[in-house]
Amino acid sequence: MNQATQRKYRDEVEKFLSKLESQARRLVALADVIEKTVDTTEVTGYRPFREEVDNFKALSLVITDRLAKLEKHPKKDELEEQFHKLQILMLRIVIKTSLKFFFVMSAKPVLPLGAREMFQSELRTLYEAERMISNPRYISHLDEGAKDDLEIAKEILQEIIENAPALLNFGNRKKRKPARRNAG
Repeated sequence: MNQATQRKYRDEVEKFLSKLESQARRLVALADVIEKTVDTTEVTGYRPFREEVDNFKALSLVITDRLAKLEKHPKKDELEEQFHKLQILMLRIVIKTSLKFFFVMSAKPVLPLGAREMFQSELRTLYEAERMISNPRYISHLDEGAKDDLEIAKEILQEIIENAPALLNFGNRKKRKPARRNAG
């Protein structure tokens, strides 16, 4: 690969890492809001955080692809290190915020419609986080507390999912009587 192409990929990685840092700052801010309002937060209050996590993960995939295309660029190691620090930050935020949110949600007497599906999606995210934590590159940067929190979050979430049908809030809608049809 020629130098111009390598430079292009390096520039893209730097630009994307800058955007990823901005997303990480938004994640920290959203996690802070959830932490301060977790007792009063409903499922919908958690969605902006989830959407930002999804955006973070999508951009991370693009960066991973671009980093793989950087061959022997002098800044590759530095860029990879910056990328992995942001991944670790995201992991910590997701685990901590999820644990708090799920703990509060597990105590609610009813859950809104659609909560079960959202929580199933969350469970996939937690398993993804578990897979990342087992990566040697990340494991040394996360303490045992983060691993324990992840396990607890998964257990709480699994319990919520199992109980979700009984907890769903279908509202206090009155059944409508079917209209009478005249025969003839």
